[in-house]
Amino acid sequence: MVKILIVDDDPQLIELVCEILATFDYDSEFITKPKYLFDILGSEKFDLILMDYYMPEVDGVTLLKELKNHPAYRDIPVIMLTSEADDQLLASCFENGARDFINKPISELVLQSRIKSVINRQSNLKKIQDQNDELENMLQTVEKYSSELKNEIVAKDQALNLLKTTFDGMAEGVITLDSHFIVKMISAKATQIMDLDESETLGKPAASLLGSAIAGPNGLIVDCVNNKSGITGAQTQLLCPSGSIIPVSVSITPLKKSGSNASWLLFFRDRREEERLIRESVNVLTFGNMISCDLKMKEIFLLIENIATSNATVLIQGESGTGKELVAQEIHNRSRRAQKPFNAVNCAAIPVNLLESEFFGHEKGAFTGAHQRKVGRFELAHEGTLFLDEVSEIPLELQGKLLRVLQEQKFERVGGIKTVQVDVRILAATNKDLWQMVQDQLFREDLYYRLDVVSIKLPPLRERLQDVSLLLTTFIERLNKSEQREVKNFSADAIQKLIQYTWPGNIRELYHVVEYAFAVSKGSTLRSADLPEKILKSTLVENKPAMPPVQSEKEMILRALEQTNFRKGKAAALLGISPNTLYRKRKKYDI
Repeated sequence: MVKILIVDDDPQLIELVCEILATFDYDSEFITKPKYLFDILGSEKFDLILMDYYMPEVDGVTLLKELKNHPAYRDIPVIMLTSEADDQLLASCFENGARDFINKPISELVLQSRIKSVINRQSNLKKIQDQNDELENMLQTVEKYSSELKNEIVAKDQALNLLKTTFDGMAEGVITLDSHFIVKMISAKATQIMDLDESETLGKPAASLLGSAIAGPNGLIVDCVNNKSGITGAQTQLLCPSGSIIPVSVSITPLKKSGSNASWLLFFRDRREEERLIRESVNVLTFGNMISCDLKMKEIFLLIENIATSNATVLIQGESGTGKELVAQEIHNRSRRAQKPFNAVNCAAIPVNLLESEFFGHEKGAFTGAHQRKVGRFELAHEGTLFLDEVSEIPLELQGKLLRVLQEQKFERVGGIKTVQVDVRILAATNKDLWQMVQDQLFREDLYYRLDVVSIKLPPLRERLQDVSLLLTTFIERLNKSEQREVKNFSADAIQKLIQYTWPGNIRELYHVVEYAFAVSKGSTLRSADLPEKILKSTLVENKPAMPPVQSEKEMILRALEQTNFRKGKAAALLGISPNTLYRKRKKYDI
């Protein structure tokens, strides 16, 4: 069994990682103080170390240097755990011997994938080095007994075939290059990833096959040559001769001996499948301009899909900033009216005395200042969709006329006598409890029922906190384009504070917070110090469910898992138990 040592000062993260490793049948130990690293390495044997970069006593690179300078432990592969994966930090980790890195917060699938990759690479590299040494010895023997030419060729071919067979059995692509960066050998997986035949690669310059990021004048291979060392787990892009761009993780190892005419060994892992699995693991669904992994939102997306092609009136309810207009726009975009006008009117933003004219238009001379005929919103939306935002703000005296238009699809302009016939689908939205307004006689009951044919209720952001990270990524991409920046992400502690905030302004407020962070920060990672003061001072009032009686504990666990889209760390937090406890209870109830 693979045994892994975790070096991290965060007990909660250690619990989570131990639980994940247990589900993958890995054995694990941990230490929270780096000073005990060599004590535990001296008493137990480990196949891999997961090491945090930021620790109070010593940073990860310093500890990594100490480890790699120790003859007994320098060959143990290390994966760094970091919340701020900027280029300088990663370069420092790789230069000092790290095999890979994992961003926090940690994804289960990424953790499993990276561990498997490093363990397999370690095993395969030893096998290749052994076979390369065997090949070198064989070639030296051939040279020594050069008179036996036939045996030379046979021996050489046998050694090369053995090495090629090893390459072809690997899950990663493998390429060997000579000192001039010419491809000498390529594995079956590598040709599959690049969609090339082996004959199209052998003897070709690496730059023409792999692209400049890997094999160009400033590429990774040149960096290795200049530094006289290898590199492990560098995430970059492979530019294929066909023009396709493939995200890959590349490791480059120098081959110490040169008799085989191969000076560099390249491993590269196709990350397309890994990225797809990560997206699927959190069940992310993009729906038009909306994105979510929340179950309620996915139900709403399905409802929109089902009712979009009908002419039914839709009432969209939700707090301010939850995206009501986005929902209305998406209904229109998926309807038979998509090529016709979508006209939105904010009923709260128009003075009461002008609202009727805004809706229905007016004739010239209808009132003081009416110097010409005006076409109203209903006419402008003819054959399309009219979105009445903040419909609760329409005064009672106008609600009766609005009801008639909804029922008969006709009206008269203010000051006019001619009846105007229209074909308009109505979508309405409000952030108020419209039914309570009916009870308080502030809204007509007959109009309420006419509007509430299909009801969509959007959850506030505080009830779908798992979407915060998704929205942050979306907003960063949007602002990078508009602000011409290259911000990569928020740091882990900043994300934690954002998740703990209650978001009274919902998604709109979150966007404004990201805008603020862009404005005050100049770095590629947005940190806690870049957040508004209200975020830093706020605390989330947690409403953890009380633990149920034993007879319903399984049901409670299932509900928590469903509510968090089966993200076990969040489910444990929701239940108020540790991830390890949740893992044991899942095994107990066979969940």
